[in-house]
Amino acid sequence: MSQKPMIAIPVMARTLPELEEKLTALAPLDFDILEWRMDGLSSLSPALVKKGLALVKSHCQRPVIATIRTSEEGGHFPYDHAAYETCVKAAMGILTPGRDAIDVEMERTPSASLISCAHTLGLSVIVSFHDFAHTPKKEDIVSRFLAMKDRKASIGKIAVMAHSDADARTMMDAMAQVHKTAPDFPFIGISMGPFGQITRILGGKAGSILTFASAGEASAPGQISLSTMKQELDKAYR
Repeated sequence: MSQKPMIAIPVMARTLPELEEKLTALAPLDFDILEWRMDGLSSLSPALVKKGLALVKSHCQRPVIATIRTSEEGGHFPYDHAAYETCVKAAMGILTPGRDAIDVEMERTPSASLISCAHTLGLSVIVSFHDFAHTPKKEDIVSRFLAMKDRKASIGKIAVMAHSDADARTMMDAMAQVHKTAPDFPFIGISMGPFGQITRILGGKAGSILTFASAGEASAPGQISLSTMKQELDKAYR
């Protein structure tokens, strides 16, 4: 079960020139995957999604995760079914099949059609759920991961807020149960906040395949810097 997780670096920018500046700064760093948080832009449209992703692809030789995080799940995108769907579909058209991934929030109304569209295009689809308020019960986390599997997620992702060490243990126990129940289902599990940092480092020991680290501004509470993350992972997965 214990496997060193890959490291993804999220990048957020309010404008495309700022995005290019940040991508240039990231180029020499050692990490596995780049996540562009598209909702960081001060305004978002299908045209801006396409321009931004073309910029990301031209500056980054790593696999890319394209993400629009809605305001309902801790992001900056003002929730609107139609706008979310059109922007996510615009991103899919720029991503590279067999290499890149699109994030689709599980709770959004168009999620089923977006998941199907991603598979048709040959893209990996990360079906995600975020709770910035609390940590659900272990059985609820397990049930949601397995529902993601049933909905044909390539990868399931759940990130919840930890208010105690017990909350972090709940996430670790839930991930271990999912890995035991569905060993072939790739997933990402994260507890946010200071109490959850242990899950970002040791999640691989419970089956999580990816962790997120910051190279500058953190995109979520409790995110660890890239340099510290690499040191901690090297110690934990010797």
